[in-house]
Amino acid sequence: MKAYIVQSNKKIEPFGDSPRDCLIANRKLSEIQRQVLQSLGMELKAIPDAAQIEDPDEHIVLGDSLFFTKELMKEFVYRSRRLKSCTICAIKPGLVTLHSMVATQDVKIHADRVEYALRYMPTQRLRGEPVPVVIDAEQFSQVIPMPEHVRGSQPYRLPLTDILLIQVDHWTNLWAANIATRLAEVARLMNAPKLKLLGLALKARSLNKWRVLHQVNKIGKNCDIHPTAYIEGSTIGDNVIIGAGSVVRISVIGDGSAIDSNVTIESSILGEECTINSGCTVFFSVLYPRAVSSSRLLLTSTCGRDTFISDLAGLADFRFDGKRIEVMKNGVLVNTGVLNLGVCLGHGVYLAGGC
Repeated sequence: MKAYIVQSNKKIEPFGDSPRDCLIANRKLSEIQRQVLQSLGMELKAIPDAAQIEDPDEHIVLGDSLFFTKELMKEFVYRSRRLKSCTICAIKPGLVTLHSMVATQDVKIHADRVEYALRYMPTQRLRGEPVPVVIDAEQFSQVIPMPEHVRGSQPYRLPLTDILLIQVDHWTNLWAANIATRLAEVARLMNAPKLKLLGLALKARSLNKWRVLHQVNKIGKNCDIHPTAYIEGSTIGDNVIIGAGSVVRISVIGDGSAIDSNVTIESSILGEECTINSGCTVFFSVLYPRAVSSSRLLLTSTCGRDTFISDLAGLADFRFDGKRIEVMKNGVLVNTGVLNLGVCLGHGVYLAGGC
């Protein structure tokens, strides 16, 4: 089966990059699309316009800004084939769509579903009007401790799922896709066969979930990791330095990065050759290659390549008036629907101390 990727002229601000060149877990979106589709036996073909497709056999058509997991694509194709009809992929509204910030995506939002730029076309004789295939992406969730006067009356929950579909049409979606890849690894572990989990528990010599999570680390070559550093559920690239007392949890650290002493990195993505100075915290954030941070706190933020953040420059955002965070898209303020969302810095941005 062929997969046609419709190329667009979209640019993701403030980077000025095409969606397919944006990095998700340190890989270009185009590479992720290619790997997932080829793993499912699909032949890729890039086209400038969907109207140019003249294919009587079954195929799928998707936009070039679409990020998806293998689990999502398998489910969509399987259910579409059972229907023997033209279909459009949709996700049931919930935590997953909320935290991917569908309000900033170029999608069709209905009361019972969110429709994405992903269509299935059966053989010519079965074609007609597309029907939605609505997928429930909710699997697990985790409550993040937060005082009621900050979060409101409802607990603040994060979705844990490996069924992901996000259109990267805005920097908020890019941030969401990166963070979702880390949470998806937790969901995959929770979905793993009991025999595999038993093997990890035996290897850890413990049933404690944190000790078990310590066993799924992937450590690259020629790393210099201090014996007092603690790494948990993370992927560490080659030639990485991690100093004394530092903690890296459920994160990705790119090749050649340097993490000084007493640093905390949690649920974050660091690109190649990043530097995090002693005593700093990076929490639910995305740093492109060669970013340098002396900031004591990077919270839910995105930093482009070659950025520099000095000491006492804080990147974070909360609303305490009961409203949700708004961002600019195409010159208009858009309500993201989320409670906290940090800063986005474009490529080559420098922040001086105290910003």
